[in-house]
Amino acid sequence: MSVDTAQLLDPVDEVHQAPVDVSRDAPRKRTQDLITAFILVAPFVGVMIAAVTLFGRGVTVLELGLGVAFYAIAGHGATAGYHRMAAHRSFVATRGAKIGLCLAGSLAFEGGVISWVANHRRHHAFTDVAGDPHSPHIDEHATWTRTRGLIHAHVGWLFSGEDTDTARWAPDLLVDRDLVVIDRLFPVMCVVSLGVPALLAWAITGTWAGAVGGFVWGGLVRVFLLHHATFGVNSACHIWGTRPFKTRHTDRSTNFAPLAVLAMGESWHNLHHSNPTFARHGVERGQLDSTARVIRLLERTGRISQVRWPSEAAITTRRKPTAGPDRGIARQLRTRRFTTR
Repeated sequence: MSVDTAQLLDPVDEVHQAPVDVSRDAPRKRTQDLITAFILVAPFVGVMIAAVTLFGRGVTVLELGLGVAFYAIAGHGATAGYHRMAAHRSFVATRGAKIGLCLAGSLAFEGGVISWVANHRRHHAFTDVAGDPHSPHIDEHATWTRTRGLIHAHVGWLFSGEDTDTARWAPDLLVDRDLVVIDRLFPVMCVVSLGVPALLAWAITGTWAGAVGGFVWGGLVRVFLLHHATFGVNSACHIWGTRPFKTRHTDRSTNFAPLAVLAMGESWHNLHHSNPTFARHGVERGQLDSTARVIRLLERTGRISQVRWPSEAAITTRRKPTAGPDRGIARQLRTRRFTTR
């Protein structure tokens, strides 16, 4: 059974029947869990190494520059490419832009594009009810519910015993040959993601110490920060923050300002759940959304088209009757910047 992606992108006031996804067999589950654990632990080890070196030789401008540059490339590849383009069709990209964005997204160490999109669409179809792969609201009657839920939504769900059926949730991606190849290249892109910063640092400094610094700061530390910014959208953005826009009554997505910069605009999560097709998520004055800036740049250079910018009327329609603009961040809409032209 394939999924109607258009239906997933249009929130309704009812809960769909929970999906039945394929459980992993025990040996495969153990292998995947070990790989997942390594991907999560290795960047943390890098952070510990970086913390120790700060008390010794410190950190160089080159190392910080590599970290910031690769964070921006990989992060915006995931947010603009994986998320707003592949999962929600917020714009149409040329073949070159599509390939470039999804290759960049693969550098984020968050999985291949097809499985990522399948999990995300399933999250939108079953937000905060049975079937959501990473809701923090897992058991409302258990002791330490909030803590357990946050841990589950943040990282625990990665070790669950179920796979999301890509044939059901991402059939359109499975027939896209470019994305199938990119999905299969994910392990190679992980090597590239860590190796290229190290090689660049070695080429510039000509020393092994420089290469190690590039590997740690441009690779491991950067992956660690990007992981937890993304995980924070799954966890924090369903617990704390404001909810000025209409969603399904079971949907607890929020706008959470503290994550806006690191999450590149993804933490304006309540509006995103109100209308997932919007190419911009931060629509109030002061709500930083660097992913929308990247999309705007790509549109102006002709790399993408048919961008679904939120109009003033669309924002007003999705706003709750009792909610004005998010006053913790802004007092009025920047309507001129959200229309299609």
